[in-house]
Amino acid sequence: MKMKKPMRKAYFVLVAVSLVCGAAIYPLFRGPNLLVWNVLPKPGFWEKASLQGKIPYEKRGFLSVLTGSGPDCLWLLSGILVLRGVWFFERKTQAAYIAVFYIIAAGYNGGQYFGIVPGTFDFLDLLTMSGVALTEGIIFTFSSKRRKKDEEDH
Repeated sequence: MKMKKPMRKAYFVLVAVSLVCGAAIYPLFRGPNLLVWNVLPKPGFWEKASLQGKIPYEKRGFLSVLTGSGPDCLWLLSGILVLRGVWFFERKTQAAYIAVFYIIAAGYNGGQYFGIVPGTFDFLDLLTMSGVALTEGIIFTFSSKRRKKDEEDH
């Protein structure tokens, strides 16, 4: 059973959207001095591209969670969607890779807590990443069951 091309394309479009949205949060809502620039060279346009402080928003509530944990969640989601797209009908394989992928992502955050990995540990990051992974899994399971039922009906 092969995944239909439009379905596979949809997964990879969602991957691209997740990556772009996750990356866009940084210049829109966070400061220009990011940890990544300690590893990679900072592009010359970055200081000018940063709109942090220019877009007013309430520093608590949903937008605070979105700007703080959003990039990690969106990058985790994009990774899960890549794995779903590649191993769509191989449920055991995709489940194993997704579990390993999530463990690596959670381990990265845990490494921040113990000072092994540079960055600031935030329990809310782990919580929101778990919520995103769980929500994606539920949506995938229900849509797979519905798709299977529709195929049986036709």
